Amino acid sequence: MWKTMNFKSQLSGRTGRKGEVLNEHIYRCGFCTGRGSKKSMKCNVCLGAGTIKVQPPAVVCAYCNGSGKSHINRDLTCSVCRGKGVVSVPTSKVEICPTCRGRGREKGGNLPCLLCKGIGIVYKK
Repeated sequence: MWKTMNFKSQLSGRTGRKGEVLNEHIYRCGFCTGRGSKKSMKCNVCLGAGTIKVQPPAVVCAYCNGSGKSHINRDLTCSVCRGKGVVSVPTSKVEICPTCRGRGREKGGNLPCLLCKGIGIVYKK
């Protein structure tokens, strides 16, 4: 059995778990944490709005844990979610990736998981 891990709330006081499917359209920008600016410059992900739109269903990005930042350089956007912190998935029938166990990264490395491509979930068959 896989352990679940709570993520920070995206917009409301709600907490998401690994692999939990979210059905909202608007989320707080992961890269600038909803401020609209990063180091006194306009956020390049949300273009200063502080929020981003994602087509539901979506999941919190497992590779960056919803922060929208790269593991290698915190000033760069996450390569999986492109800085949004949330990734749109084409179906709501998903399960936690058996290879990375929902972490989004290969064990002992910083590269995205090859099976789930860093999202942390795979599609049920």
